[in-house]
Parts: sequence; C-alpha cells; structure tokens
Amino acid sequence: MKSAKTKQSITFFRRQYTISTEQPERLFKQLKDQHINPTDIQETNNEINLSVSILNCKALKRLCKENSYSIERVKDGDAVKALKRFKHRPALLISLCLVLLAIIYLKDIVLRFDIMNDDEKIRSDIMNVLTEEGITVGSYIPEIKLVEVERALKQRVEGISWAGITRKGNTLIIDVIENIPAVKGSFSRFPTNLVAKENATVEKIMLLDGQVKTIIGSGVCKGDIIISGTVENKRSTWKDGKETIETNVRYTRSMGTIEGTFERTVTFEQPLDDVVKKVTGNVYTQSYFQLFSADIPLFFKQRVGNYYTEEKLSSAHIGNVTLPFGIKTLTFKEYDYKPVRYTQQEAAERAKNKCERYERNFLSEYKIKNKDVKTVCNEKSVKIEVTYKLYGNICEESAFFIAK
Repeated sequence: MKSAKTKQSITFFRRQYTISTEQPERLFKQLKDQHINPTDIQETNNEINLSVSILNCKALKRLCKENSYSIERVKDGDAVKALKRFKHRPALLISLCLVLLAIIYLKDIVLRFDIMNDDEKIRSDIMNVLTEEGITVGSYIPEIKLVEVERALKQRVEGISWAGITRKGNTLIIDVIENIPAVKGSFSRFPTNLVAKENATVEKIMLLDGQVKTIIGSGVCKGDIIISGTVENKRSTWKDGKETIETNVRYTRSMGTIEGTFERTVTFEQPLDDVVKKVTGNVYTQSYFQLFSADIPLFFKQRVGNYYTEEKLSSAHIGNVTLPFGIKTLTFKEYDYKPVRYTQQEAAERAKNKCERYERNFLSEYKIKNKDVKTVCNEKSVKIEVTYKLYGNICEESAFFIAK
C-alpha cells in the first residue's frame, strides 16, 4: 500500500470518498486539471480513498460519471453532518450564516492602535490626527487610505520626520521617527594623528595626508605617532653668505594605511566545576483561542520557570479563505541550571572552543602568521594561553589640539 501526502486542511467541511479505477495516474491528472485538491489520499490495489471539500463534490461526481469510475461516499465531515441536522431548522441555519458573515466582516475592523513611541505628546497628537481623518476603533480597514494618512501624520504631528502604518490582524501599528536635532555647526576642525595601537614592527606605509614619523622595518610602541597631522615645510634661502630657514606649519587630518606585525597574548580558562543549562525532558503545552489579534487563554494558571518555547498557530479555513480565529499552542521545554564536573580533557576541549570563537569574532581582520599555545592544568581549571603573531592594521586616529 502506498500513500500520497498533501497539504493538511481542516476536515469539518469535507467528504471522504472511495473511487475504484484501474488507472489511478489518469485519475490524479484529471483531478489536477479540474482544480480539485484532495487530501488524505490512500491507494489500495485499485481503490483510492480521498477527501475533498464539499465545494468540489459535484465536480468529482461528474468526473467519475464521465469516465465510468465507481465512486462511493464513505463519510462526511463534522460540519456537513451538522448542516444535515440543520436542514429542518432554517432559522438556526440562517443565524449561523449571519454569524459567519459577521466574523468575516469583523476581521477587517480596527480594534486597537499600537503607536511605537513613548512620548505622550506625540502619541496624543497622532490619535488626534487619526480621529480627524475618520479613523477610530470600528473603522473598516480596507477603506482606509494608508498613504494619505501617513502624509497627514508627517505634516500635522510636530516632532516627527517620518510615519508608517502597517496592519497586524485588527491592530494598526503606527511607527514614527522623531526629528533629530541638528548638531550646532563649528568652524574649527580638530586635526588628527595616526598613532600605534599595538607594540609592533612597521612593514607597510601608504600615506594619503600627513607627515610620516617612522620608516618601514622600525619598531613602534603603543601610542607612538606614526603619521603626524602637523606638517612642517622648510624652505632655505641664502643672503650675503648666510642661510635663512623659513618653516611653514599646517595642520591636517592624517590619512593613510599602516600595517605591521605584532604579538598578542590571550588566556582562555575553563573551570572544572561549572553550571550549565540542561533540558529536563519535561514538555508542557498551553493553548489560546485566537480571535482576530486577541489571544484568549484556555488555561487558568500561567506556567512559571525556565523554558524554551515554540509557537504554533492552527487557523480554520473555508476553501481558500482563512477565518480570523484559531488555536495558538505554546510548547514549553523545561531546562534547569545544573552543576557539572568536567574532566581535564573535557575542560581543555571547551577552552579550545572559546579560543576558536575568539579568533572568529575578534581576529578576522588580521592574518594569523603564527600562534604559540600553552596548556596549564590544575585542580580547579584548565587554562590555555595563546600568543598570536598577527599582521594587519596597527594604527588608530587620535585628535589633538593646536596650541595657541
């Protein structure tokens, strides 16, 4: 026996049939051509069990009749059974239809506003503008011209430079960006030096602006000026056999690239006694009845503790229409903090993992030319001391004041 799995749908409005045919592949192709989407398909010998929406029942029967397939109805969905019981109670059936129509209409009604701003004055002004535009609780969302409302908010709410409106269920979310005060202009600009941020050996200098204070191959200490923002130009003139030196000084923002080699030592430690998160294996669920954007709890006590959570939403459908209600289920996987005792080998492995994370996060901009690793074990922990030999940028910008 083989089975074909298709997208699961709610079974309340479906009927299950058994079709006998010697050409199942032909039947499946005809179903696809007729836009009939069956579910729960099972094939046994020459019999095919499937479930179809009540909206497609007539089309399925007509297809079977035209191709001389034997078809037999097995059972009805719960909603179909209920409709049969309501056959002789038209008033109740009409009331149910009115309720469904009301639900479909109400899913497009504004029930709540969520303004993404903490300033009470801005929030109040936004609500006033929305009211003036005719948007209140109960407004029909498809009739709201969001672009025009956003424009009105930007023009009439003081203190914002941008506004955007999005919809989430029955909630309109208004997101705004406040005006950023302009920085007071200044006519003075601080010059800068490029100074060494490591004790290093200079191997490459590419100067864009400034005055170089060292040479390739020389060593520098942290804080030493490598490119100065004070540029001196000396001019020598001779008169009556005497030399006169004229010095012109200008100040600039130093720019350039200085690369070199330096060493950095980092220690990674892993205690033998530690506390870690461990999943206990206890799994709990809590359900909510979701009506529009409201979550109505179907439990009496909120679960308290340490949990990883997963959320799953099951919404009802009629054909391709999603109804604005369903069941939201939260799955809680409990974890606890447990003391753990590592062996020295396990602790060394964890310290090594810390070293690898450090290299990925903090040394990605450098080339690791060499590294010397020393492991020290004692009765309390395992330490890994790593001395890196790195190549890369060794400078950072440092502003200075001009002495008067």
